[in-house]
Amino acid sequence: MSNQLIITLLVLAAEVGLFVLCVIVSRRPIDPLKPRLIPYNIIMIFLAVAIFATAAHVISLLTGQQLMPRQRKGMR
Repeated sequence: MSNQLIITLLVLAAEVGLFVLCVIVSRRPIDPLKPRLIPYNIIMIFLAVAIFATAAHVISLLTGQQLMPRQRKGMR
């Protein structure tokens, strides 16, 4: 395995771990005396985007080809 793949898998594992941590913390009951100062739901949205991008990068490293978007059909 190449170094890039190992580093990318470690980053992916860290992103998934942070996502799970945010899910656990956001499901706790809210204490009115201790308001939450960190918006965990917004952090989870950004982590989900980062997880999808990192997973696409892992796929491109494993296949050796860059993932390309589909061509649009219709007016040009």
